[in-house]
Amino acid sequence: MADQIRAVEPPADERSQLQGELDRGNEEVLRLRDLLISKDAELGSLKGPVAQLEAGTARLLNLVTRVRSLFPGFVWSTLAGLLRRLGPRG
Repeated sequence: MADQIRAVEPPADERSQLQGELDRGNEEVLRLRDLLISKDAELGSLKGPVAQLEAGTARLLNLVTRVRSLFPGFVWSTLAGLLRRLGPRG
């Protein structure tokens, strides 16, 4: 059995080449892991401002809905017609 195990082992020069490839692969894994960690931290730092913008947008949409509900539809259509007649200012 020990003879079979020795027969499977690669020659010394091939073994050092394989070890070098393995080391380079491990270095690449570590580099990519560090990159992933930094991108995850960057994403985490952006989630707070995005949540604030979403909350502000929701408040504005609620305000617009409330204002629109205070006046009947004909008021809004009349106002839109007046604004069209005034045309762009310039």
